[in-house]
Amino acid sequence: MKKNQSKVSIVIPTRNRLGSLTRTLASISKQTYLPSEVIIVDSSDSELIKEQLNAFLNLNLKILYSKPSVCLQRNIGIEWCDTEYIFLCDDDIEISENYIENLVNYLNENNSVVIVSGLVYEKRKQKWQYAEKKKSFLKLLYTYIFGLSVWTEIKQEDYSKNKLIQKFVSYFINKGNRIAKSGWPIVINYEAPCFKTPIYSLMASLVRAESIKKVLFDTAFYENGIGDNYDMLIGLNTNVDILKYQKVFHHEENTNRINNIQAYHYRISALHYIILKHKKFNLKNLIYLFWSLIGNSILFLIKGNLKLFVYNLRVIINIIFNQNIYSLEN
Repeated sequence: MKKNQSKVSIVIPTRNRLGSLTRTLASISKQTYLPSEVIIVDSSDSELIKEQLNAFLNLNLKILYSKPSVCLQRNIGIEWCDTEYIFLCDDDIEISENYIENLVNYLNENNSVVIVSGLVYEKRKQKWQYAEKKKSFLKLLYTYIFGLSVWTEIKQEDYSKNKLIQKFVSYFINKGNRIAKSGWPIVINYEAPCFKTPIYSLMASLVRAESIKKVLFDTAFYENGIGDNYDMLIGLNTNVDILKYQKVFHHEENTNRINNIQAYHYRISALHYIILKHKKFNLKNLIYLFWSLIGNSILFLIKGNLKLFVYNLRVIINIIFNQNIYSLEN
C-alpha cells in the first residue's frame, strides 16, 4: 500500500509522555497498513519537537499544540484530518502489526458500522487481562439490585447449578451488553470473533470521520478525559464493534494519571453530567443513578473506604440539588 492511498489519519493526544509515546509510535511504524498521517496534539510542559521523533521517518508526523485537555486535543486533531477514517489512539498503547489493516478491512466490509476496535488488555497482577475478575453470584445479584457497572465476562457454567441461580444468571446474560437504567455500562458478552457494546474505550479505535466530526468530544470533562468516551458514543448513538482477536495492550502510563479514588470522583460526576445532558436519559435514570450510588456507598462503608464514600455523598447531594461539577453550557 502506498502511503498516499491510505484512508486513515491517526490522532494522538499526549502530555509529558515522550517515552510512552515513542513506544506507541514504534508500534504504529510497524503496521502493515500505514496511515496517511499521524497527528500528535501535544500539551506537554516542554513542547514536543519533531527532532525527538526522528526514529519514525516512515510516518508522516505532524505535531500540533494545545492546552492540557484530552478532549480538546482530540478535537484539534480530528478537525485537521481529511481522510475517510480516523484512528483514535492513546499514547500508552501497543498494537499488533496487522491491527489497523484489519480494522480498515472491517469498516470497508461493514458499511453500517461507525466504530471498530480491538479488545483492550490491561495488566493486573503481572498478567494481561481483558475483563475484570469473575463476580460471585452474591456480588452479581448485588450489582443487579443496585444497577451497578459490570466489566466481567459472564458464562452460565461458571455458577452453581441451583435452578434459581441458573435462572437469574441466564436472565442477566440474555440482556446482553447494555447501559443500565442507572447509566452504568454493563459489558458481559465477549463473544468471538466480534461482539457489540454500547460503551467501550476508544483508545485504539477506528471511526468514520464524517460521523465523529459531527459530534466531537465534549471539552467540559476533566482534562484527563474521564467520561469522554461514554459521552461520545451516546452522542454518536451507535455501538462499538469489538474484534476479539485484535489485541490492544494498554500500559496505563503513570505520568499525568490521577489515583483511583480521584478518578472515581470524576467518573461518577461525569455520569451524572451525561444523564443530565442527553435526551436518551430522563428523571427515571437520575433516580436509578441515585439508587446505584447508595449501593456503592454501602460497599464503601463495609470496606472502610471513607474517601470514596464522601465522593459518593457529594454526587448524591448534587443530584438532590440539581447541580453538577460540569456545566451543561460548556
